[in-house]
Amino acid sequence: MKDKKKLIIACTAIFIVFIVGFLFNRYKKSSQVTSNNTRVIQRDDKDTKTIEEKKKEDKKKEDKKKQEKKKEEKNKKEEGKKEEENKTNKSNQKTVAPSTSSKVKDTSNNRTVYIRVEGYDKTFIPRTKVTTGIFDLNPYSGPATGSSATASKGWGVDKFKEPTNAHALVKLLSDKGYKKGVGYDLQDYGWSLYIAMIGGNREFDYRSTSGWMYRVNNVLPSVGCQGRPIKDGDEILWYFGAYGFDTLVTEMSVSAKSVNVGQPITVTLNGIKNDINTWKEFREPAKGATIYVNGSPLKAVTDSNGKATIKFSKKGSYRLSAERINSSNLKDIVRPEPVTVIVK
Repeated sequence: MKDKKKLIIACTAIFIVFIVGFLFNRYKKSSQVTSNNTRVIQRDDKDTKTIEEKKKEDKKKEDKKKQEKKKEEKNKKEEGKKEEENKTNKSNQKTVAPSTSSKVKDTSNNRTVYIRVEGYDKTFIPRTKVTTGIFDLNPYSGPATGSSATASKGWGVDKFKEPTNAHALVKLLSDKGYKKGVGYDLQDYGWSLYIAMIGGNREFDYRSTSGWMYRVNNVLPSVGCQGRPIKDGDEILWYFGAYGFDTLVTEMSVSAKSVNVGQPITVTLNGIKNDINTWKEFREPAKGATIYVNGSPLKAVTDSNGKATIKFSKKGSYRLSAERINSSNLKDIVRPEPVTVIVK
């Protein structure tokens, strides 16, 4: 009986030891897991702090670079301003002396003329008074596009004794807002200056003979525009001719400039052109031309003598002009200087 009790006590002790050992092992493993998890969390925190610190450092570097760039740009602007001021000062110093003499020269050589510029489809500039002297044409001209161009020595003030048609036209176009290369194209051929375009009408636009020409007092000069000096009172016509020298330049006249309502008047349209080979001048009636009143066409067409009869049903002021379109659907005459008729 005593042996049996001892056995039970021994078994109970062994069981308690086993249970205690089992619980101790569970506690140890749990501590290790917690410790490991804690280390992971700490490592993650450390990594997070490192990334934030890097971002802050990168931002500081970027801000520093931006500040340095702004300083560089500011310094460049200041240097650019100084250079421009220096250039302006140098330019002023260079031009002070000659400007007085050039002004005297220009003033003594000033000429006053009247210019009209007729494009293919419309009048670009009506008859306008222009006063000009000699000035440097180089800033207003550009390279030639034709094969006959030669090396140029320039068209400065020293090349002229008197202002020319080139000076008068450039002055007029500039005053009217036409800009080089966009509004007009004055080309330097070396041996001459040539107008290749005005107002979008460029040579060869309609035919191989299309281009710009000019007449002075209704005479076609045999030289380029820079080779013909102008005189006070000159009447100059610049026109785009679709048929070149065969384009008929017209003049209009009326039997009366002041009439009553219903009173007929006779409009006469004559033309003039030149033979390119002999330079001989030909005059002829401009037949088949439609008469225009205040920009609108009438049913009146000139006969074989270049005449048409018209009358007005209302009082007012009427500007007469004319246009002609040939069988090729091209305008082959230059519009005349308008004539004003007063109807009472």
